[in-house]
Amino acid sequence: MSTKSMNSAVEDVKVFLQGAEIKRRMILDAAEGKNVAVFEGLPHDIRPESVNASVEKGGTLISADFEADSFREPFISKEIKELEEKLEKIKDEIRTEKNKLALYRSEEEFLDSNRKIGGKEGLTVKDLKDLEKYHNGRKEEISSFRTETEKKLEGLEKEKERMLKEMGAFPTNVVRYAGKINVEFFSESKGKAEITVSYYVNNAWWRPFHEIRIKEIGAPVALSMKGRILQNTGEDWKNVNVRLSTGNPMLGNEQPTLYPWYIDLFVPQRARAAKNVQYDQVEAMPCVCEEYDSNAMVARMASPAQMMAETTESHTATEFALPAPLNIPSSNKPIKVEILKHVLEAELYYYCVSKLDTDAFLIAEIKGWESLNLLAGEVSIFQGNEYVGKTHLDPAKAEESMEISLGRDRAIIVTREKGNNMTTKGMIGKNKKVLREWVITVKNTRNKNVKMKLIDQIPVSTNSDLTVETTEASGADINKETGILTWSLDIPSGGSVKKVLRYEVAYPKNGTVYLE
Repeated sequence: MSTKSMNSAVEDVKVFLQGAEIKRRMILDAAEGKNVAVFEGLPHDIRPESVNASVEKGGTLISADFEADSFREPFISKEIKELEEKLEKIKDEIRTEKNKLALYRSEEEFLDSNRKIGGKEGLTVKDLKDLEKYHNGRKEEISSFRTETEKKLEGLEKEKERMLKEMGAFPTNVVRYAGKINVEFFSESKGKAEITVSYYVNNAWWRPFHEIRIKEIGAPVALSMKGRILQNTGEDWKNVNVRLSTGNPMLGNEQPTLYPWYIDLFVPQRARAAKNVQYDQVEAMPCVCEEYDSNAMVARMASPAQMMAETTESHTATEFALPAPLNIPSSNKPIKVEILKHVLEAELYYYCVSKLDTDAFLIAEIKGWESLNLLAGEVSIFQGNEYVGKTHLDPAKAEESMEISLGRDRAIIVTREKGNNMTTKGMIGKNKKVLREWVITVKNTRNKNVKMKLIDQIPVSTNSDLTVETTEASGADINKETGILTWSLDIPSGGSVKKVLRYEVAYPKNGTVYLE
């Protein structure tokens, strides 16, 4: 039986929300009969049950198994080795420059200590002048050299700190014992054999996030979905094809079984031998169980928009094949990729809950969202080139239309002030009556007409002895069950709208009601 260990390269990677599936390929010269191809230098934490092999050319598969190669020397990633070598060179340069500084200081001290020689015989005035000239000139040279050396030393120290920080981005446990996969196959004759293996590792993940950009009111909304990919598997992925999957193969695939739930009455029994014993009543507490939907994160749809990644769907997950190979080192530093991009026609309007917050929020109402391959995640919002904040996108909660907050717009000014009628009318029979009035003003300082949903509220009584009567709502739609008032406003450029909210509350004179 011929056993061969050959170099293999990572060819394809499928990154899950937790974990990754790695595919490697090896081409070797096979002997007639049984052969063993050894894929060495693999991560030590491969899930053995996930190993899959295929002899694509030159033989028939017999078996494949994973083995933790505990007798190999631990290896360090190439990136760490290169950084360590550069760091040592910088440390050597720092030591050299520090030695130079020490020599300059020593020479300065020597010159200063030998400057006072005026009392010695045999020195003429000219000799003294020449010595003074030499002394001053050499001091200037040393000072210049010191300044230059100190600047260089400062630069080297900064470079050292930068490299240490870069090394800190790599995992502290980059030294790993390797594993290997042994693939046994049978070949009818000598020749080239081509073998692929795939396996699952835990130390990798990806997460979606989004960016929304809008140039101006009325312009289309640009929505892009991106991903952060991180892997700490101990092997670098160089020039590999990457797919991002919303699945998680480690969740388990066995469906749950629901069994009958039997209940009965429980009657506490008194112990006959005990006397004067008191028992507490025992009540059965209800058990509330929540269901977990592993697909709640994903809205699986086909998109007609510009696709940065090819999208495919299975019965349980969605995959995004990135358009170009990537280099993803094993480190603690995630890389960012663009997955897909949409240019959306969205209806824009402003939304303000004046009682809670007088800021106006710009809302994009997107219809036809079913055609988008959207995943839940955080959204960074930009107006023009200005970052305005973050929100969260969850397609699972979207209905006929999806509303996305694009942030606060200070150009729409909303004020909510007390009106003149904020008094107590006094007693009417057995009841006391209280009047409340609020004046809400919206001003549009933009150079375009805008639409707004203005929200406020009146209190809702839960007691038949307490009544609430709305005497002025300025045409608002009122939900009598919740007390929510909604105004749909069209505000011209430079214009303003004023709304008055007034209500009366009547309640027994011996009672107390807290109102704003």
